[in-house]
Amino acid sequence: MVHRFYPGTCIGIIGSGHSSALLAQEAGRLGYHVGSLVTQAWNGVRQFASWQKVVDSYSTEELLAFGEQVDLVYIEPGLLSNRDFRLLSQVTYLPLKDDLIAISTDRLIEKAYLDSNKHLVPPFSMVTNLEDILEAVEYIGYPCVLKSAQRNLGIKSDQVILFNEEDLTQVTKLLDQGTCILEAWIPVEKKVTLTIVQNEAGQQMVYPGFEVVDKGDLIGRQVRYPATVSESVQDEIERIGRSIAQSLAVVGAINIEYFMTSAGVIYVNHASLGLKAAGMFTHKVMSMPMDEATCRALVGLPLCKLESQVPAAIALPIAALNIEKVMIQYMTRTDWDFVFLNQPQKSVNLLEGLVVVTGEDLSDCDQQITITNLYHA
Repeated sequence: MVHRFYPGTCIGIIGSGHSSALLAQEAGRLGYHVGSLVTQAWNGVRQFASWQKVVDSYSTEELLAFGEQVDLVYIEPGLLSNRDFRLLSQVTYLPLKDDLIAISTDRLIEKAYLDSNKHLVPPFSMVTNLEDILEAVEYIGYPCVLKSAQRNLGIKSDQVILFNEEDLTQVTKLLDQGTCILEAWIPVEKKVTLTIVQNEAGQQMVYPGFEVVDKGDLIGRQVRYPATVSESVQDEIERIGRSIAQSLAVVGAINIEYFMTSAGVIYVNHASLGLKAAGMFTHKVMSMPMDEATCRALVGLPLCKLESQVPAAIALPIAALNIEKVMIQYMTRTDWDFVFLNQPQKSVNLLEGLVVVTGEDLSDCDQQITITNLYHA
């Protein structure tokens, strides 16, 4: 049976990130109430929520109480454990099946699933102590990456890059947290992310692949569309994405990150559920932004055909830009897009989000960025 939720019902959103704020905004626009559960009093979701509860932690008591007040729940990626998901499913509709819950909370299960379904993933091994790491390095080699198997540890960094034996002194903290995964370091030429939104009826919206490029500390990350890959590569990553979304019976958004080497090898680095901040760029680029499509999928609305609105676009995080120069462009341009989110703090109202520069091609976008001198002087 397909679950359908009509306007006037309440969508519960757990988390306070950019994607949660935009999802709450879209839910309200579509006629739904939004209940928000957060651990930070100052957040960007509250301006779009019908009501919000701030808690010290996502404890069993708070999760159950929240679940009983809403009709369905969307959970920001990486916040809750497998057990937390199961608790919520007892009191409200959770659009995640058991295998999806496991994959969204455990990297080891995610890798094992992808590997067992014949998707090429970087070589990996489960490790629980230093002896396991030394044994795994024998066939994985250096450099490699040690990651916590669990995604909801709440620590600043849940991975360590190991270049040689001397770096083994850095692994203790992660190993103390529990089971880890040791993964080979892939020499990556491109990182391409593909997002698929799917509803319970199996309808899909497949967003074109986009590149996430790290330009260093001063400039930060850029989201670039279209990804500079061949048509055959685009077809292959779409085929893989559709297959994963269908086999997992995803309801909502799934993001698949691909590593591409100079030799043309395509690795599936990871498959994560839920909205990502980088998806904000689709507000100008696509006929339906990812947050609106995800909201429609969650409540059982049909998904329409996706169309590109511009030939090319580059999304720039506002945090890396000169805000005065951004405002000059905001007041004069109609061809760019500006996705602003207010992040109220105790002492100042902080503006966050993206500037989406559009053009005839990526070189045209780059030229516009240079001419307008958006980055900090």
